[in-house]
Amino acid sequence: MINSESPAVPTIGIPINIGISVAIGIILGLVYSGAESGFSNGLMFGLVGAFLLQEIILVQYLSRDANVHFQERLFEGKVNHSNRFYMLFFPPALLISIGFTIAIFSSVEIDLAMIVRIICVSLIIMFGIDPLYGLYARGILAVFGASIVYILILQAGFNGSDEIPLLISPIVGVIPAVSLTSTIVTYLLLSTRWTYYRLFCFNQMNNLARVFVDTGLPLLLVLIPFLPKFFGILSFIYLGK
Repeated sequence: MINSESPAVPTIGIPINIGISVAIGIILGLVYSGAESGFSNGLMFGLVGAFLLQEIILVQYLSRDANVHFQERLFEGKVNHSNRFYMLFFPPALLISIGFTIAIFSSVEIDLAMIVRIICVSLIIMFGIDPLYGLYARGILAVFGASIVYILILQAGFNGSDEIPLLISPIVGVIPAVSLTSTIVTYLLLSTRWTYYRLFCFNQMNNLARVFVDTGLPLLLVLIPFLPKFFGILSFIYLGK
């Protein structure tokens, strides 16, 4: 029988995620050319790099024992190359196939930039839902619910990446605005993934204050541009006008 208690995980997840996010934000700010579409594609490329760094440093290296324990629990002690290969390559292959299928049946031109974008988006989704393997024992509804939450956070992050620079660039300038926005969005997604890992895979997440710092605070910052719309919707619901 596999011990249900997971080994300890590092307590420096927040500083590591912040450090990665700041580095990505600075890089995107420096290479920002002024085109909104370029910033959008650059953010996706930066997010892939951020997720890779988080996976290598925080999940695979600093949380190695907890990650090995999780894999043994996931595969019921039958950890082998075949199972690992399936878990590692099937989800991104499926997501990339979905992306190209959508592109083929749409009117967009499938050039090199579009191919890179589809791959980046697929990897971003894959990294985000990867910790949901930890919910396999709780049923499909638990996996579906957590997936919906991640998709909503992902949408909020991308929407905020367009709105926040327009809101603050007149005050701080375009490049700092892009850097700050990229940092916030990157940290939002990194911290959400790390929260999922600690909660679903490592069974070591029970501090509500930590959840707010990890995910709630950056999500609130991303949603600031949309607060007037939100209050307008509430006003319409309550008052009818």
